[in-house]
Amino acid sequence: MSEQVSLSSVPGMIDQPPPVSLLFAQHLAEDLSGIAEVVITYEHGGLAVGVSPDRPGARAFHWIDFGDEIIVEVGSVGGRWELAGSEEDLELLRSLVWSVIAGGVTEVFSFQRSRVTVTLPDGTRETETGYEGPGGCLPLPLWPRWSRTVKYLPYR
Repeated sequence: MSEQVSLSSVPGMIDQPPPVSLLFAQHLAEDLSGIAEVVITYEHGGLAVGVSPDRPGARAFHWIDFGDEIIVEVGSVGGRWELAGSEEDLELLRSLVWSVIAGGVTEVFSFQRSRVTVTLPDGTRETETGYEGPGGCLPLPLWPRWSRTVKYLPYR
């Protein structure tokens, strides 16, 4: 990563230090050309990357890189990972992204909540559950067992 990254192609990035995930985002845009739209912008003080697959049934995702913090969102309500800007967390970002692209994502939906599980390339699983609104505070015993589950398709 010793090469200087050109920021001229990223809207909003004027005289900003390159975020740690910028080079990865640019490579991702090249790799997914023709199968997904990758939008890279600089907003709210961070590098925002949104990926929308062309294939119906595949999962869109996005992340925002503030330099010392990277927030990755894969699911509808759940599926939010808050990472540091360390090399270890940048590797987790890469693993999450490639797993979503490969179709390694399931999401369980219930009333004002969802649980996202991403199966990483090494076979381990990262799971995040999110809740929204007052209804998300209501207890729903064993909701992941009886709720609707979606297995997302790979991008290719």
